[in-house]
Parts: sequence; structure tokens; C-alpha cells
Amino acid sequence: MPVTLETLIAVRTSPLLSELDDQELERLSAVMDQTTFSKGANIFQQDTAGDSFVIIVSGQVGVVRTSQKDRSKERLLAVVGSGECIGEMALADGGPRSATITALDDVLAVELAEGPYLSIREGDPKLAIKLALGIFRLLSKRLRQINKNLEIVHYWMFA
Repeated sequence: MPVTLETLIAVRTSPLLSELDDQELERLSAVMDQTTFSKGANIFQQDTAGDSFVIIVSGQVGVVRTSQKDRSKERLLAVVGSGECIGEMALADGGPRSATITALDDVLAVELAEGPYLSIREGDPKLAIKLALGIFRLLSKRLRQINKNLEIVHYWMFA
């Protein structure tokens, strides 16, 4: 289902979209798809090929990492909701999904697949740069949070 400009404006708070003007959002909406996921549905599966990223419009998802050594051990890494982006790492670097993403309730989302993303990179360099900078901002935000979490863990383990 096509994405409307109004839908993207509703999630403009996402670090991925925050620097885009209305015209750029409109161009982006033309190549994105709107999708829904029912509660309990896996949106992405850890270690599978990544070929799209998703921005949550409404609802929440859980980010779960399964141990490589013991597949019975899972850790909930985060709960993310409206305006948050998932799946951008695999699209940015071509690597496998780093976690399983599961809908915690009914989720409305917009998705940008690899093909349209590559078309933007080739045909609209200004928009592509802004998207790349958005991904960079998002990954920087997450890395800062990981650093804070590691500091807390280190404190409790070695204090």
C-alpha cells in the first residue's frame, strides 16, 4: 500500500527523517510502502539477509537478540515505537539482521526496500545524502546509549 505524505510527516521526529523538508518527504513517500504487522508477528529474523528498513508509525516492537552459543537464551535489547527506525543497519552495510524484531501489539509501519533505496542513491543524490546522514545520526544515538549501558554494567560488575 502506498505511503501518504501525512504518514511520513507523522513520524518526522525519527532521526532518519528529521532533516527532510516536505518535498523530500513526498519524494520518499512515493517509493515507500505502508504495511501492518499483527501482535506477535516477526518483522525481521536475526541472521537473515536484510533488504529493507522500517519506520514504526504506531505500535511497539521488541528487539530480541538470541545467543549464538545457546539458541535457547534470548535477551530483550529494546522496545521501540512510533518514529523509531528498525532494520537500517542491514540495509546500510548489506550484513545480516542483528536481532529479531517482533510486534508487541498491532503495528503500522512504512518500509523502504533496497531497490527503491538504491534508486534514490542513484537518481536523487541530495535526498540520498540526507538519508545517509539520518542513518548516521540514528546509529550514533544508539551507540551513545550502548556506551551508557556498558558503563552501568561495568560499574555494577567491578565496583
